[in-house]
Amino acid sequence: MRRRIGVVGAGWTGAVAGRRLTDAGFAVEVMEKTSVVGGHSRAETMNGVVYEPNGAHIFHTDNQAVNQFVNDHGLTRPYDHKVLTEVYLSPDDDEGRLLSWPPQVEELRELPVWPTVERELASLPAQPVGDNFEDYVVSMMGRTLYDLFIKDYTAKQWGRPATELSARFAPKRVELRRDGHRGLFRDRWQYFPPNGINEVIESVLSTVAVTLDSEITVDDAHRLGQDYDAVIITAALDDFAGCPGELEWRGIEMCSRFELTDDPGGVLTPAYVTNRPSTRVPYTRTVETKHATGQRIGGTVVSEEMPGAPHRHYPVLTADGANERRNIELSEKIAERFEIPVYFAGRLATYRYINQDEAIADAMAVADRVATELGG
Repeated sequence: MRRRIGVVGAGWTGAVAGRRLTDAGFAVEVMEKTSVVGGHSRAETMNGVVYEPNGAHIFHTDNQAVNQFVNDHGLTRPYDHKVLTEVYLSPDDDEGRLLSWPPQVEELRELPVWPTVERELASLPAQPVGDNFEDYVVSMMGRTLYDLFIKDYTAKQWGRPATELSARFAPKRVELRRDGHRGLFRDRWQYFPPNGINEVIESVLSTVAVTLDSEITVDDAHRLGQDYDAVIITAALDDFAGCPGELEWRGIEMCSRFELTDDPGGVLTPAYVTNRPSTRVPYTRTVETKHATGQRIGGTVVSEEMPGAPHRHYPVLTADGANERRNIELSEKIAERFEIPVYFAGRLATYRYINQDEAIADAMAVADRVATELGG
């Protein structure tokens, strides 16, 4: 008899772990609490226009195994992602200036604040330092650039000053460019599917048993122990444990609107993603997915990304690491309720700020671990 594996959640991690274990000969069931698969990465359509209700998702990776996996499931269309930031150089400016993100030194040289920026850059340490996000980033680019590009954006995004946030995620999120590379990512492979990621994840799950509208919690531990030989949890642990609020999450709400365009290829914003750090607007950025899909349709959807929604989109990594420690405690308490092996993987369950390719790598690793420990 084949060993039976239950997987909670049908986002990237649950889908890939389920597929990998199915291919390895296990009997797998993926249980998803909503009526669709794809999780946070899922795209939708409005009047035929593809848009992203949970924010921009560009697939990028340097991991060859992950790249091969997504290629096998139809994710092959190259896309070089470039981001702009609208900055106001003084409170008296009537219009913002569109600059590259990450900031480019060659562009900054043209600004009237460059002499100040140049002096600050010359006084920085050889390597960034600091335990909190603000100190670390200021030591990377100086106070002036931090105030222009980062300070208010971060306060809006996280609902708290950057001094309370951990510096641990700064190196992969903030950079000052001196080499002229304009793309946001440096990864070897970058893709954006013309219809959104849904078809790719659905392909991953095409050979896997999936049960939708199935909300599983720790109270189901006994039943799961009877039905399966092991369980992989990819859901947020405070939600799964029935104690919402035990972990701090930051959510966004995409205020999306459809607008007609003069021509089928028309767009209304300057870039797929345009950061809006200024406090003159309440949102953090605009997202117009049509830049990435290249759709030929007489309309577009522009979304303003409003922070502070009651969703579990981003873990809040504070300087003291309290939320991460609490997530570990929850994982231990959940595992104690089960009589079968329990595994935790992915962004939500491990309370990490990771990209799509990292979620897939996580899924591959947990699937391989299950296969090794349980056998086929």
